[in-house]
Amino acid sequence: MSSPLRQKPRIMTEINMVPFTDVVLVLLVIFMVTTPFLFQGAFQVNLPKVAAPNANVPEAITMAVSTAGAVFLNGVETPMTSLESSLSAILKERPTAQVMIEADRNVPHGTIMAVLSKAYAAGVPRLGIAVEQDSNPGAPKDETAPNP
Repeated sequence: MSSPLRQKPRIMTEINMVPFTDVVLVLLVIFMVTTPFLFQGAFQVNLPKVAAPNANVPEAITMAVSTAGAVFLNGVETPMTSLESSLSAILKERPTAQVMIEADRNVPHGTIMAVLSKAYAAGVPRLGIAVEQDSNPGAPKDETAPNP
């Protein structure tokens, strides 16, 4: 009686990487799809459309800034030092008014930021920047040409 040869069970010494790779790729796809939704509300920017018709703002306070740096509040020249208090006084009379900043294109950015800072310190609830309506939106612009 001969006994059949019995084979010893072999120990598997290899690792099958295919299931691991599948899981990693599925997780990668899930993260790639969901990540834009996480940041969608945090980076929302609405750009102005200059070619659109100007909106009529019935109750507006105008702050005009000249190239020399002079600020005119509703047509009256106001020194930068008293701009905040003058604007606060007008806002107490008209709390729902929107402030519109009208600045020449050659006014330095620092001057505009100083005016904006004074407006926010005065408690302006609504602020807009006036732009000239583009009569021909498709035409190329010559930015070096002086303003008429």
